[in-house]
Amino acid sequence: MEPARGMEELPLSPSLSAMVQHLPRSLAEVIAWFRENDAHVWIVGGALRNTMLGTRVVEFDLATTMTPDEMKSYPDTLPTGERYGTITFRNNGETYEVTTLRTESGYNDGRRPDEVEWGDSLLVDLSRRDLTMNAMALDPIKQAFYDPFDGCGDLKNGRLRSVGEATKRLSEDALRILRIYRFMDQGPAGIWLPDQQLADALRKTRPMLDRIASERIWSEFKRILLGQHASEIVQRMADDGILKQISNLDWMQDDLRIKLLNEIESDDVLDRLVVLLRDFNAEDCEMLSAKLRLSGREKKNLLFRHSKQGHLPENMDSSMRVYAVAMGSWSQQHLKNEQLFARFDSLPGFTEEDVQRRIDRLSSLKIDFNVEPLASGEFIMQRTGIQQGPKLGALKTWLFYEQVARHLQTLEEMDRLLCTLSWQTEDTTRWPKLQFP
Repeated sequence: MEPARGMEELPLSPSLSAMVQHLPRSLAEVIAWFRENDAHVWIVGGALRNTMLGTRVVEFDLATTMTPDEMKSYPDTLPTGERYGTITFRNNGETYEVTTLRTESGYNDGRRPDEVEWGDSLLVDLSRRDLTMNAMALDPIKQAFYDPFDGCGDLKNGRLRSVGEATKRLSEDALRILRIYRFMDQGPAGIWLPDQQLADALRKTRPMLDRIASERIWSEFKRILLGQHASEIVQRMADDGILKQISNLDWMQDDLRIKLLNEIESDDVLDRLVVLLRDFNAEDCEMLSAKLRLSGREKKNLLFRHSKQGHLPENMDSSMRVYAVAMGSWSQQHLKNEQLFARFDSLPGFTEEDVQRRIDRLSSLKIDFNVEPLASGEFIMQRTGIQQGPKLGALKTWLFYEQVARHLQTLEEMDRLLCTLSWQTEDTTRWPKLQFP
């Protein structure tokens, strides 16, 4: 039985035709293998969408009439999602996910189907997808295009529309809620808004996000934060109650922190997140890190950067050197963040010009962020007679502070400096440390 039954076979547009003509060789070989084994195979999903939008194709996904067991006869496969019909093909260092046509039922956990059956209808398979623009298929062998839900029309009109009833589609996998907010940000193509049915369904189904693994939510949210129109999308998430659903924190309408997301030059997602969390306390950051299950490194960096917000170093060479080494290379981004808030908010207690003067001074100093202490513990013990212990550690820290602040370069300079410091006192609590603030 013809698996594409019930759908009109459309000719390829010029962009799709060019895509087929210039498929990666490794993918063309995989497609040829299906043809040699008398199986149907289609390119589906984001590759078609991105090609029609004129944006970069990140990956190619395939659908096929072959079952997972049959696909495993290919020389190099991984059973990445075999239970749900997905096998990963590897060829010449490239990987492609290939999924058997299927039908699904019973999404009781809001994450995955209770039952999956292999199907023989491409139309049925496409009808279970989330958005019309993701429910298109291309037969690279017949060079035929299938678009049963007018995804092409929605792409042309910049419109997000669900395949079938929106609430049902979102309930099948609640992660689709965040995916749709991500799809709202079309980069150079602007912001695409959902139709009314889909917009209502996003708000209605938001409690189901609690059923989704935190790692999957964080993965999608990161991509939203790094989008070209992050401010508009995140503000819509806040207005729709989605942001509170995934964070347990409240944001305001026209929130300045959200508004500034588009102004951040860095492509480090933690720079976006730390701006978003400004004015929340450290406990809130700890809570959000746990809720989204940030990695240990992500959590450490988030808490470190959050603790520095609202603080500026003194505008002197010595203070700027200590600040820069204590903060590391992130010091430059920290100043840019503070400048953003100073530009739009009168509360920080300093002006945009105040920050710019520090940015200029930092650039002129040519800081070595990886500078190491010149004076070792052994050197200090020889010069002072202090034995190993807390006092030795405190003096070593003090000397490193002075080395950086005074821009000392040699051990001889450190030796002369040691003669001028009042290290004989037993009260080490007042000794300077290389830290900020």
